[in-house]
Amino acid sequence: MCRKRGSQNSQNSRSIRESSEDIFLSQDLPGPSSQTNRSSQRCTRNSNLRESQFMSSQDMETQKKMQLISNVIRYLFVADRTKHPIQKTQIVKNVLGGNGKIFRQIIESVIRELSEVFGYKLIEVESNKYILMNEIENKLPHLIFQHNYKQVLLYLILVHIFMYGESCKEEILWNFLENLGIISDNNFQHKYFGDVEHLVTVEFVNQRYLEKIITNKNDPTQFEYAWGSRARNEFTYRSALQFVADIYGCSIKKWKLQYNAMIEDEQENE
Repeated sequence: MCRKRGSQNSQNSRSIRESSEDIFLSQDLPGPSSQTNRSSQRCTRNSNLRESQFMSSQDMETQKKMQLISNVIRYLFVADRTKHPIQKTQIVKNVLGGNGKIFRQIIESVIRELSEVFGYKLIEVESNKYILMNEIENKLPHLIFQHNYKQVLLYLILVHIFMYGESCKEEILWNFLENLGIISDNNFQHKYFGDVEHLVTVEFVNQRYLEKIITNKNDPTQFEYAWGSRARNEFTYRSALQFVADIYGCSIKKWKLQYNAMIEDEQENE
């Protein structure tokens, strides 16, 4: 009896081992191709993660750049209210956090955005100095001032300078304004225009509507007034000549020198 139970136990153990072996043998063991696939999947996941991180970084850089562009445009419109040229150093300091290295990249995008979205042109009138211009065609003058009296006075001065020969001495300009009754003798105060001397010699010059041209290098007090860079962009010779022609009720061709200067200027700007 004992021998028979021992024999049965031995057979049972053997069958259990065989069953266990069958179970393990029946399972799929990873072969070389399966290991390769898993490795490939890990590489793909890592690659996707890196690409996602890179794209996220790019998006942040793009958003940062767009914000700077928007801030510069907002700053330009505010600064332009004074009509003074806007300096590069002001933009770098007040908007770009002192980082001058990114100025060129940002300002190129600003110029494109101003033109395509707002209809304005940013013009470099002097080295690293800019003014904003409306891109509306200058068939009619569109000088823009917060105070209309300045616009009227400037309009008269620009027309006179052009008709006189595109530039004139200061005393000639004072004589013109005196003949109009705007100033008298040495009194430059006017009840409508205010301090005429300050407007002409300081404000209009600083705003680049007028330019002082030194005629004698040895004597800086000898100079003439001509149209400044802002005036040439906001105003045209044709509109000045047409204004005079309308007053006299005749053709603009009546003034041959001015007419030829107008045609030459238009051809240069085509």
